[in-house]
Amino acid sequence: MAILQAMVIPPAIGVVLVLVGLALFLIDLSVTNHGLPTAGAILALVLGGLALFLGGGVPYSGVLLGAIVVLAMLMGGVLFGILGSLRSLKGRPALTGTEGMIGEVGTVRSAIGVGSEGWIFVHGERWRAVLAFAPEGAGPGDEEPVVGVGGKVVVVGFGDGGGVVQVVPVELPRQDLDSTG
Repeated sequence: MAILQAMVIPPAIGVVLVLVGLALFLIDLSVTNHGLPTAGAILALVLGGLALFLGGGVPYSGVLLGAIVVLAMLMGGVLFGILGSLRSLKGRPALTGTEGMIGEVGTVRSAIGVGSEGWIFVHGERWRAVLAFAPEGAGPGDEEPVVGVGGKVVVVGFGDGGGVVQVVPVELPRQDLDSTG
């Protein structure tokens, strides 16, 4: 400790190092990385504290330096904890927005078809909807296939603009296998 006290470090360097440490903490919050700026911020805070308290001849500088080290470690621990929890969420599917609605089952409120919009209730909201495709066996002369009120549909996509959901019936019409004779 006597060697460190014999070194004369200008307090301005300590202030710059503390400001660099705080800036590195802010940078780590806004960029995608592996916590390297956080490690640099902790080091800059500790070195800045050393420069401020040991170079300036402040009484009780050891206690103040210990407080800076503890504060830097707490800030680093919190930031590493936040970054770790964000990394664990990276591979999970979306729970909100349009991505979160894909695969949700809804109830038809007004009849919907391939070319005619209707209304469904899905994900706690009312949405305009169309059938994503016509069931097999529907020819151009047949009337448009529709899903009636109260039917269940699954959201499979979104139309242009995102205001209309594309759905398919939960139970597609089954063809009679014995009639192929």
